[in-house]
Amino acid sequence: MNKKNRIKTIILDFDGTIADTKDSIIQTIQATLDELGIQRANESDIKNLIGLPLRETFVRVAHLTDRNMQEKAIALYREKYNQISLNTVKLFPDVKETLKELHDNGLTITVASGKGKEALLNLLDRMGIARYISLVFGEQDVKNKKPAPDMALLILEKTNSGPQETLVVGDTVYDMAMGQEAGCITCGVSYGNHTEEQLKSRNPDFIIGKFAEITGIIGGIYQL
Repeated sequence: MNKKNRIKTIILDFDGTIADTKDSIIQTIQATLDELGIQRANESDIKNLIGLPLRETFVRVAHLTDRNMQEKAIALYREKYNQISLNTVKLFPDVKETLKELHDNGLTITVASGKGKEALLNLLDRMGIARYISLVFGEQDVKNKKPAPDMALLILEKTNSGPQETLVVGDTVYDMAMGQEAGCITCGVSYGNHTEEQLKSRNPDFIIGKFAEITGIIGGIYQL
């Protein structure tokens, strides 16, 4: 890669990258299916689909093909999620400190998530990291959601950043696909919802095992 480029912007996924939300998502999916009177889904199937839009998740894990049922499931999920997430979501180690360091070094930090915007903003605020985030995009903000590149392209436009000045960090192959299709540098995190082997199948530029290693990537390969 071109060492004269400087990383200006970071695009972070939320679920499985910034915060451990696996239990909150699984519990809310199952509670939603319970209320709809539908058989509970396989937990490993839910885990592998974290990062995709809710509609697609319900189609895949519960075979909800009726549009009205999909809308009802999504509404119920959003209604239940805020309460369930109160005691089930936590930041991964060193996230807050790393975000502060990156922010203080002048990088623009953004979040691109398949999560609903309201829940996303509430969680960022509750966890005390909203102050470090310049832009937040949830599933309602683009027509074509991950793994499509639309959200990353929107962030490039809003921040006036070039693709090779932008690092996309996520825990799933959907994040890697989004970043690669937008021409960005990509970094997978192996502690989230997809395994290192799954991430390697997308050939990201980097794979890290701890969130704090982002600063090493930026400082070691580029000028921080």
